[in-house]
Amino acid sequence: DPEEAYALDTYQTLRKSFPNLRLVLVPRHQERFEEVARLVENRGLPLLKRSDVKQQAVGELQSTEKPVLLLDTLGELSACWGLAEVAFVGGSLTNRGGQNMIEPSAYGAGVLFGPNTRNFRDVVELLLSHNAARVVASPEDLTNCVQDWLQNPDEAANWGKRAQGLVLSQQGATAKTVQLLEDVAGQAKEQQMRNAA
Repeated sequence: DPEEAYALDTYQTLRKSFPNLRLVLVPRHQERFEEVARLVENRGLPLLKRSDVKQQAVGELQSTEKPVLLLDTLGELSACWGLAEVAFVGGSLTNRGGQNMIEPSAYGAGVLFGPNTRNFRDVVELLLSHNAARVVASPEDLTNCVQDWLQNPDEAANWGKRAQGLVLSQQGATAKTVQLLEDVAGQAKEQQMRNAA
């Protein structure tokens, strides 16, 4: 099953208790846009396609009649992460190795992903070691974690704040590393000159 099916299962289960719940689906590849649209429509869920309302800003797309938004356009994912309270990063409950979890973390969403994250091992280790993201082991676990955070929004917000703080603390790491290397190289050169004198 595609992971969108797992997200839809979670959404359909939780919408009964959380009637204002919205779901944004973002297929990784545009050749899957229609497949995902059919998946939603086959479940009888009202669907709003981003391509049908291109003139509106993503943040304005809060329809109660069509609570499932399919982002079937390119280059707008960041705007959606900024709206999310909870984000499931795909490619991780299947064997694809995961997608990038830095962006939803940077926007302060509570971040969830599956156990298959080989493409982002370092990022995952960092997030997990700082309690800044949670691993869901199965589609059922996804539903349970989302439900937990919806019932405890302050807890979800705290996870998101930790994730955001961690990402912000890592900004400039390359510049800091370069500066450190330059300092070490400079010290080595000075030592070499002293030894030569």
